[in-house]
This record gives sequence, C-alpha cells and structure tokens, in this order.
Amino acid sequence: MPNVSIIIPAHNEERHIEKCLESLLTQDYQDVEIIIVDNGSSDNTPKIVERYVERSRDKVRLLRMDRNLGPGGGRNLGASNASGEILVFVDADMVFPPNYITKLVKPIQHGEAQLTTHSIEYVANTYNPWVKVQGQTIRSIERGGSRVLRAIEKRLFTQHGGFNPSLYYHDDRTFFYKTGLKAIVVEDAYCYHNNPDTAKEIFRRNYLIGRTLLAIMLQEHGAKGLLYATASVSVRLVDLIALPLAATWLALQPTTPILNTLILAPLLVFTASALRMRIIKAESLAERLTLRLLYAPAYRIVRAAGLLAGVLASLLFGLKVANKHQDKDKHGKTRES
Repeated sequence: MPNVSIIIPAHNEERHIEKCLESLLTQDYQDVEIIIVDNGSSDNTPKIVERYVERSRDKVRLLRMDRNLGPGGGRNLGASNASGEILVFVDADMVFPPNYITKLVKPIQHGEAQLTTHSIEYVANTYNPWVKVQGQTIRSIERGGSRVLRAIEKRLFTQHGGFNPSLYYHDDRTFFYKTGLKAIVVEDAYCYHNNPDTAKEIFRRNYLIGRTLLAIMLQEHGAKGLLYATASVSVRLVDLIALPLAATWLALQPTTPILNTLILAPLLVFTASALRMRIIKAESLAERLTLRLLYAPAYRIVRAAGLLAGVLASLLFGLKVANKHQDKDKHGKTRES
C-alpha cells in the first residue's frame, strides 16, 4: 500500500498533463500512487493519462467522470479512492522538481505538521505574450501559514469532510474555513505553475473568480467584503467600458465639459493603468511596444469581461456554483482505468 496518494483533478488539460505526470513519476520519493480525476474532459486528457496507466499501472490510476465536478469535487473523489496515509493535492498544469514530494510530506511524517504547502510557485510559461503582460514570475506563499494546503493526513481530511466544492475556483480554501487550520509552509519546497496564456483561459479563470467573488468576500470579511468586492468590480468595469465610451465620444463629439469628462475619464484611467502594467522578459523594443500597446490593453479587457460575467452569474444564479455535499452518485458515473 502506498504511503502517499497524489491527487490531480483535470479538465481539458492535454497541454499540461504529460509534463505534470513525468515530473511526478521521477520523484525521489517512490512510495506513491498518482490518481488523476478526469472531470469530463472533451479533449485528449484521458487518452494521454491512459498511456501512463498502461506504462505505470502500479502507480498511476485514472478516474473518469462523465461531468465536471469542479476541482474540489475532483479532489474529494480522488481522496475517497486513495490508499495513502498522506494526501497530496496538485494541479494538472504544475511541474515539480524531483524532491518535491519528499520535502512536502516530511513535516507530516515527523509529526511536525498535519498539513503543509510549498513556499514558492515559479511561473512556468513566461515566454507567452499574454503571460508577459501579467508581470509575474514568482508567486510566494504567505509565510505565516497558508489557507491553501497541498499535503495533509488522510485521516484529518476525511474527518472534516474534505473540501467544499461549492466555491469552485476558491474551494481549496474551504478546509481552512471549516477547521481554522493553516498549512505549514515548507520553505525549500517549490514548483512550477502555468499562468493562463490564451484569451479563452484568461476569461475562464476570471469568470470563475467572479463567480465566487461575493461569496469569498462575505466569508472572509463579512459585510465589509461587499465593499471590497464593489471596489474590484468598479475597477474592472472601467477597463471594460473605456474603449466603447471613447468610440461613443468620437461618434457624438459632445461639446459640454461634463459629458466630455464622463466619457473620457474612464479612457484616461484605463490608459494609465495599462501603461503602469509590469512587462516581463520583452526581448526587443518592438516586442515591448507590441506587449504594451496590444496585449496589455487586451488582457485588461478580457480579464474584466470574465470577472464581470462571473459576478453577474453569481447574482443571477446564486453565490455558489454547486451543492455543498457532492458524491459520485449525484454527479454521474465513475470509471477507473
């Protein structure tokens, strides 16, 4: 019986899952099983994973769902099928150094912690123009303990009912909400994580953030959270309406100062914000200009559209996106490869 079960929820991750699995199969910690929960992918994700199941049947398992349970639902399903005493939760678009699992689970094995997380995520795809305008090469984890866990005793995870899938993009925080337990940050544990690098991915990620923004703000800040959420929505709204208002100004050419101010102020704010965005790894002046004048404004618009669509959906359909209690009987059939 493996001592550690690594659980990976995956939905349409054909671009990333192979590198993720390769890095996990070459870990120096060998007493593991890897459980991929395919959340109803419509691409080649399950076919790619099946090749690894055939190659490493003693280590790799595939649970195929006929619908998307969300990341939290996938993690819970993987945990319920896990054999290990320690659960490790990772994402399909992550890549890991060979000693990652060893470092992550060591404090748990030595009784120094019940749950842990890594300290740093290096952005893996900084070669992509959409990622270059996001201005991020490293994401550091809060040193005082993290609300997001990566490794945990299975007994403890099961005792508290795992994650609450209803917060979807943010459901990895819900174990903290339930228990108040923060993950110990393992200072020398790190991984590589891809940022969204297409307009579609940027829209989708921000839609999911917006879908649960109000619920998260209420959960973490109470009534004040609505003020924080309103501020975030206002900034994104300016990004979304600035160019249409500028086009309106050109078409109408108003002469009154008040109309000019109302129409042009969002454009000035949008332009200033786009010019202040950090650009990383531009290799030439031409590339820097392209990133600054094209990708940076486009990123702000797509990000705003996604977030605002998500917030609107939460107001129309409720703050949560799934039932609190999920299991395989409610959410379709489970098939194992």
